[in-house]
Amino acid sequence: MSRRSDRGTVKLEPALEKLGTGRAGAVQVMREVKIGSPVYREASNVADAIDDLTERLTSDRTHFHAKPASTAPKE
Repeated sequence: MSRRSDRGTVKLEPALEKLGTGRAGAVQVMREVKIGSPVYREASNVADAIDDLTERLTSDRTHFHAKPASTAPKE
């Protein structure tokens, strides 16, 4: 008897949590090395690849980007 595989189904929340950790690491490297250096470019490529994958999973390429404050400003 064959068993049906769970492949093809992504557990979205755990995957996004791990992708977010990886992207945060790439951004940290970009903050700490010389802009335009080979290491900076590689870290940028990693962040871009994570953004590409996140867009495939969520339809939102900016899922991990800084968002504006969600509370209304004081008047």
